[in-house]
Amino acid sequence: MIFIGIFGIQDKQRVIREYPNVICKCGSLSRGELIEEYTYFHFFFIPIFKWNKRYYMRFRCCNRIFRVPPDYVNELKDSTDVDVNRLEEVQTYFGNQCSNCGAVLHRSFAYCPYCGQKIH
Repeated sequence: MIFIGIFGIQDKQRVIREYPNVICKCGSLSRGELIEEYTYFHFFFIPIFKWNKRYYMRFRCCNRIFRVPPDYVNELKDSTDVDVNRLEEVQTYFGNQCSNCGAVLHRSFAYCPYCGQKIH
């Protein structure tokens, strides 16, 4: 966040929509969240305009995050179904990935909390 007196530039993230029954790429039936990230300029903490919009889909089963391509965003907002094959997986800095179920895990985990697999 950049703050100059009464002006500022800040990044924000919000959940736009939830999809209750989606089969994730890990194979689990899960809940997906469509997330919008953007940068905005504010005056006295009142947003004036936004730019640099990015959209992501996060699945609760394995905490994987996928980037939504710009040509699929409007279709996804109006739909009740999610085509996971059109999403691009984002590589995270968060930690390890389970070799059994594919969940993204914190580096300190010795076992996967989703499937119980021992992490190497």
